[in-house]
Amino acid sequence: MNPLTLLFAILGLTGFALGAVLSATGPYEMGVILMGLGLAFQVISLVRIKRAKKKDSSNARGRF
Repeated sequence: MNPLTLLFAILGLTGFALGAVLSATGPYEMGVILMGLGLAFQVISLVRIKRAKKKDSSNARGRF
């Protein structure tokens, strides 16, 4: 997996988790914003994974 994709996935998970903790214990608005950013990073990483899979499958078909 591409290191940048892995970074987006990690940022997404930690952002969402931190946002959940903040909205439960502290400033609600900041928690919701962090949760939204976490979800956005997750979507970016999933799109990158999907593109990489599609690229790998098209390369595999071309080799045989």
